Amino acid sequence: MSHERLVRDWLEGWNGRDLDRVLAHYAEDAVFQSPTVLLGDPDGDGTLRGRGAIRELCERALARFPKLRFELEEVIERPSGVMVLHRKHNVFAARPGLTVETFETAGGLVTRNVVYWSAEEVAARFRSI
Repeated sequence: MSHERLVRDWLEGWNGRDLDRVLAHYAEDAVFQSPTVLLGDPDGDGTLRGRGAIRELCERALARFPKLRFELEEVIERPSGVMVLHRKHNVFAARPGLTVETFETAGGLVTRNVVYWSAEEVAARFRSI
């Protein structure tokens, strides 16, 4: 599967609220880094390890944001994976902020996923605490 197809299928999984589809793209021992993780564990390093831990976070996200929707902006190929620019709708910010995610892959699966929020999204999330 091409990186672009992986990204599109991943986003379609999110938009369809199909976590099995989303998580099918992650290696069993995948690493996930995000400010979302840091909000839940301020003393941690913002990192989850393993598909099971990633699933738990995704389940909480869908429960908290039942209208969450992703809009793809761009897919940028990288030597070890892909960079994705997308907008998240119906979360903290009044306007959908641009989010950047990197996916490192091996054997067609995501081994590392790092999320970077836009300044708008960071401000909106920390205002809501």
